[in-house]
Amino acid sequence: MRIILLEHPREPSPTHYNDIANTPLWACLITGYAGALLVQAGFEVDLIDASRWTFSDTLQYLIDHPADLLAVHAVYFWEGTERLFHLLKELRRRHYEPPICLFGFFPTLAWKDILDQHPAVDYVIVGEPEDTLVDLARDLKTGTVSPVSGLALRVQKETVFIGRRPPIAPLDRLPFPLRPFLQAEETTSILASRGCYNHCSFCLIPTLNGGRPSWRSRSTESVLAEITELMTHEKTDFYFVDPNFIGPGKAGKEHAMILTRGLAGLGITFGMESRANDLTPGLMRALVDAGLTSLLLGIESGGLNILQRLGKHTNITQNELAIATVRDAGLEPEIGFIMFDALSTLDDITENLNFLLRNQLLQILGRTANLLYHDHIAFKGTGGYQAALTRGRLVPQGVFGFEGRLLYEDYRVGWLAGLMKPICQSVLREMGSPSSSINWKAESPGKEPYQAVNDHLVEIFQRLLSMAATLTEPPEATWSKELCLRLEDELRQTLSQTPPGGSEKHVGATRPC
Repeated sequence: MRIILLEHPREPSPTHYNDIANTPLWACLITGYAGALLVQAGFEVDLIDASRWTFSDTLQYLIDHPADLLAVHAVYFWEGTERLFHLLKELRRRHYEPPICLFGFFPTLAWKDILDQHPAVDYVIVGEPEDTLVDLARDLKTGTVSPVSGLALRVQKETVFIGRRPPIAPLDRLPFPLRPFLQAEETTSILASRGCYNHCSFCLIPTLNGGRPSWRSRSTESVLAEITELMTHEKTDFYFVDPNFIGPGKAGKEHAMILTRGLAGLGITFGMESRANDLTPGLMRALVDAGLTSLLLGIESGGLNILQRLGKHTNITQNELAIATVRDAGLEPEIGFIMFDALSTLDDITENLNFLLRNQLLQILGRTANLLYHDHIAFKGTGGYQAALTRGRLVPQGVFGFEGRLLYEDYRVGWLAGLMKPICQSVLREMGSPSSSINWKAESPGKEPYQAVNDHLVEIFQRLLSMAATLTEPPEATWSKELCLRLEDELRQTLSQTPPGGSEKHVGATRPC
């Protein structure tokens, strides 16, 4: 029995340029893990990465390469997501007969909408896909009709969900993920744990397990064995795509330290992500000594009210201590941050800005351009989406209303957010251009023209924040658009008038793109 596992095409979104919240980072390995367990169960598997293909090329490939089951890792990719369902519909129109199954974070949350509205889809896996996909494949191979936990399907034109499976444990029973495109990777993704013990209102991670916090680690031996195997393919730079590298409490820190000591003997470099409250000076120093070069801290806000509203279960002191701890160990942290939320006041925004300034987080252009515009991206199934919808502060949009457009309670905050997003994105696009004098690959603190553009961007935010405080009614849209264009032009002039060169203090760590 031949199974195609498909990573479907993803088209970039002009509106959500540089927004990576549409699926958790560890989803990049979800298809590889599913494929590995299918191979272990005796099935023939082709893992097709069509993420950079066109939809027409993908359609033709699937028609030209028959299979017994097509399983698609369906990723929500903003306004382009409907094209995935057009692809599946067109397959059926072309008399494509194999059963089609979707899996991943997006289908887990939208399974009923998918089955109700898209007859081309036969099955949707709800939750972690590996075991469910193997059971489905066995039933299809034998022609058996049996209840499969974790599987949603149609029975006599009615959608039926058998029920959730518990989270996979222990994770060591999963074989190492398939990596058919390993040689093309500069930085290799690795997963040492799944889930998170917290339940932030904006986060998709708990939704894969029915909204329940569930942090599970692999054994140190398993992680080190996989890395050692990957090193035989000349891979020496890794990124732990765990939502939270460090587990809960004392036991979580002890496990992270044991793993860190094991990594220290491999001679690799690696990046990771962590909650602020889990870092300790000793663990941080050990991580750097073991090869840590990049760390993303999920700070999210510089205001206690916002942190409580987001369900972070951290405070300002913990956030500032974590930043200092990373720097004391010799790294410059990357920061996860939500500047704007539907219930934010101008005082909240001022508090966020002061936090970033006080902790010297607005001195590196790439980071500054990210921190000054991110709003709360709410997805169906998260607590933040439901809370904003209940308060009348969210309008469902996109496929199945999966994405929520925030309606700011304070129109002045909404006005500021509406200006800063295109302004910051224009800077990020410029940084992404290989020919630009502020291309992100060459950035370091204090270097020109990065520093001049950075300082001007911060000044623009401060200027607009002051302007917002004087508003007595929502400004005309035409006037706001003209103001935005003028400010973008100011930044272009700063860039053109600042010669390259200047001082270079040190190169900060950056999260791999």
